[in-house]
Amino acid sequence: MRRLLFVLVVLTGAIGFSGSSGAEEMKLVFTTIALPSAAVSEKIYHPWAERVNEAGKGIVHIDVRDGTTLANSTNFYDRLLSDVMQVSFGSLNYLAGKFKLSQVMALPFLMDSAEQESVVFWRLYKSGLLDSEFDQIVPLFIRAFPQQSLHLVKAPTRPIEDLTNLKIIASGQIGTSLMAKLGAAPLSIQLTDTYEALQRGTADGLNFPVSALPDFKLDEVTHYHIDVPLGGGPGGIWMAKAKYESLSHEVRKVLDANSGEAESRRAGIILDQMQISAQQQLGTEPNQQIVKLSPELLAKWKPRIDALINSWAETDEAHRKVVDAVRELAARYAAAQ
Repeated sequence: MRRLLFVLVVLTGAIGFSGSSGAEEMKLVFTTIALPSAAVSEKIYHPWAERVNEAGKGIVHIDVRDGTTLANSTNFYDRLLSDVMQVSFGSLNYLAGKFKLSQVMALPFLMDSAEQESVVFWRLYKSGLLDSEFDQIVPLFIRAFPQQSLHLVKAPTRPIEDLTNLKIIASGQIGTSLMAKLGAAPLSIQLTDTYEALQRGTADGLNFPVSALPDFKLDEVTHYHIDVPLGGGPGGIWMAKAKYESLSHEVRKVLDANSGEAESRRAGIILDQMQISAQQQLGTEPNQQIVKLSPELLAKWKPRIDALINSWAETDEAHRKVVDAVRELAARYAAAQ
């Protein structure tokens, strides 16, 4: 009888220990705001979550949720702060007014690649110059956008001198200002509504990275592509600052080991590869036309673009410092390659 009681006590303790161990594993829901089949999900988001889960067995588990059920490009910030999910991709372009200094990443002609942008943005964040904006969220890693270019529904009826008479979808204050500088009528339309806007003729085109066109099937409704580098954009994998700081030391250690500049660089390299691959694939399609902006036309556009950069930098002292810092960080990055 005593032996039976002993066995029962041992089993009960083992069950209790197993249950408490399982409860200690922190689950963090991660919204990608992308389709499961999207290249960024398959090549960046899911592999990152798998690395964290492998390293954090029994400590932390990233629960990936693709799509826009929990959050979308315009409400991810508020949803993070409300703890609807704990980790989310998001573009700061869609958060009007909050991340004004971070918009420096969208300025054209300052950088050449997503890898460079991702590393520079991470270093800019770590410099403290963006502290006033990052008071409620923190980046786990940066996933800056590849250079955007122009994608039109159809070929123009006359040679392009500028974008006059064209309605172009653009995101963020800099993107819309740039389109206006080039003569277009800029439109602010949610990414989820862009396909329909192009299909119905509400818009004539969009300013967007070519690598992301297939993810949203926008290559189905655009057929004339102007290869000109018109700036990247500030994107990243974010957590609410309060949530991150509430995590145990063990959980933060796992996250930090799989985050930061190294993970930002990795994401940028993958995005650059996707950009090249998507452009090559697009070039093989019979109903697609890709043209480069001629040096002569680029020379005409550059003064307008320079005016935009200078105007943005002259907004106030903080803007000027950020532009100067980005130029210096970009130069250091280029020199190290």
